[in-house]
Amino acid sequence: MARHVEAWMNGIQLSSIGPVLIQDVQESAPTQETTYMARPLRSGQDVQKNRRTSLRVTIQAAIRELYDLPRRTAVLQQIAAWAAGGVLELSNHPGQRLRVIGKASPALGNVRDYTNRIAIELEADTVPYWEAIATMTATGTGASGTENLNIEGTAGEIPIEVAFTPSGTLTDLTVSVSCGGVTRQIALSGMSISGSVIFGRDDCDRLTIKNGSTSLLRYRTAASADDLIVPHGAATVSWQASVTGEITFQARGRWL
Repeated sequence: MARHVEAWMNGIQLSSIGPVLIQDVQESAPTQETTYMARPLRSGQDVQKNRRTSLRVTIQAAIRELYDLPRRTAVLQQIAAWAAGGVLELSNHPGQRLRVIGKASPALGNVRDYTNRIAIELEADTVPYWEAIATMTATGTGASGTENLNIEGTAGEIPIEVAFTPSGTLTDLTVSVSCGGVTRQIALSGMSISGSVIFGRDDCDRLTIKNGSTSLLRYRTAASADDLIVPHGAATVSWQASVTGEITFQARGRWL
C-alpha cells in the first residue's frame, strides 16, 4: 500500500481532470505461469520455465465534490475514460512506467454517496513489468563493430531494439547481444534492400523486423534466435553487415 501518490495515464495526471484525491495505491503480486517437462524414465516432472503473466495496480480515490451531483457524475465519467488504459506512471515509481489496460471502471452509482471510494483496477498483461521511461542507447558506424550497453533493472527478460541504416544496398546483416551469460543473435541473409532495418516490438511485445512497412522476418537464417531478449546488466552488442552503415541499439530496463 502506498499513500500520497500521484498517477499519470498517457501523461495526464489523474488529479488534473477534476477534484480527485488518490487515497491508496495497491500493487498485487504478479501472477506466474509455470511450464513443466516430463522426466524421462522416471516419475514426476521438472520445472522448465516460470513466466510472469500479469501485474495489477488498484488505485483507490475519492471525488472532492460533496454536493453537486452532475459535477460528480461528469468527473466520474472522466475518471473512467482516464482508466481505459495506456502508459501508467506513479510518483512512487520515479523514472518508470507500466503499460496497462483498464480491468474495472468505477460504477456511476458511486456518485450518489460522496463517502464512497472509487476503485480503478489496472492490469499489465502484455508487458507485466515496470519499465524505464528513458531508453539506454549504444551507437556505432561501419560494416561491423562492438559496443557496450548497460541495461538497468532486475528483470530477466529485456528486449533489445536495433536500427541499422546502410550506406547502400544491404544483403546480409547479423546483430548479437550478450549479457549475463546469455547470447542472442539474429542473422538476416538474402536481402536486397535500401533504407533502415528496424528490429522492434509490436503491440503484443513480439519481435518485428521491418524495412519500412515490409517485414523481413522471412530472411532470418536457421542459426537465428527467436528474439533479442537478455537479462539486465552490462551487455556487449555487435553487428556484421554486407555494407557500412549507422547502427543504434536500445534497451528499456525492466523491474520485477
